Amino acid sequence: MLTTGHVDHFRTFGFIVLRGYLADRVSALRAETGAAIRDAYIATYDERVIDGISGHYLPMAARLTPVSASLVCDDPRFIDAAEQLLGGPVIPECPEGVLYFAEASWHDDDGIGVRGVKFAAYFDELNADSGALRLVPGSHHREQNTRLAGYRNRQMPVRSDAEAAAYQASIPGYVAATTAGDVIAFDLHTWHASTGGRDRLAWTAVYQRCPETDSERDRTLRSVHDSFEQAFRGFDTGRYPIWRDWLADAAAHPRRAGVIERMRHAGILDLRSAQDGW
Repeated sequence: MLTTGHVDHFRTFGFIVLRGYLADRVSALRAETGAAIRDAYIATYDERVIDGISGHYLPMAARLTPVSASLVCDDPRFIDAAEQLLGGPVIPECPEGVLYFAEASWHDDDGIGVRGVKFAAYFDELNADSGALRLVPGSHHREQNTRLAGYRNRQMPVRSDAEAAAYQASIPGYVAATTAGDVIAFDLHTWHASTGGRDRLAWTAVYQRCPETDSERDRTLRSVHDSFEQAFRGFDTGRYPIWRDWLADAAAHPRRAGVIERMRHAGILDLRSAQDGW
């Protein structure tokens, strides 16, 4: 359960660092995430193709990743926190294990207009020099987000590494230094980046506010579909499906029933017919 101070900080600044929030499960989750990514990408694990926010991304709601799967809602710490932060019922996206390869330029995680929160747990101690997440306080507010997008557009294109570094440094951000067990929760519209890091193992989970109108439902479906298309490829989706195993095992986990009903009502489960590896 988050405090009212946590919620106020999140809504004011667009993020909150939850110290030790995952301390009791971080060792098991780290071992599971590292082993699963190495297994899923066995043929290309050592390749480092730098293109955008580069990394090995893996859905982690499968029977092969039970710790991660349990954190969707069986262990309610994340779904309950998401509902507090977003002010109402939420639906989950599939949690991800990620091995990030390099730096990430300034961006937010929503270009469609959904309301959501991302939880990010990094398994190594990270600071300003080793790739800690940087966030721009208040950038989730529409006016500031628009101003930042305009500033970015005026700086583009960057034609050299030096220009890219200068642009990256020109935006002031809060450095969220973390150790294993800490969790960063941030609004999907909050601008964030990472500087100075190389291989960084992480686990992330996104929750969206349940859509209430047809237009909100359409945006939710587009957002979920785009996340599948962009991230989940290059591995055996039969062994690491998105929701298939999690749904099949729901009878043994009573907390899942209500969440599945919300997902079905939002239309997310209808995407199964269009996606391989569900």
